[in-house]
Amino acid sequence: MKSRLNLKPGQRGTKHLVEKYGAALLYVRYRYDEKRGVRLKTVEIVVEKYNQ
Repeated sequence: MKSRLNLKPGQRGTKHLVEKYGAALLYVRYRYDEKRGVRLKTVEIVVEKYNQ
């Protein structure tokens, strides 16, 4: 599966996800599965933050 597009929050195509996840959103990736012929949208979010 190949990742063809990596978007940072605020870029075109991320508006709805920024509203949903806010500052926790790091990246939105579009992946393509050539075997099944489908496009997948994945998000990378911060789940927990540690202060040391």
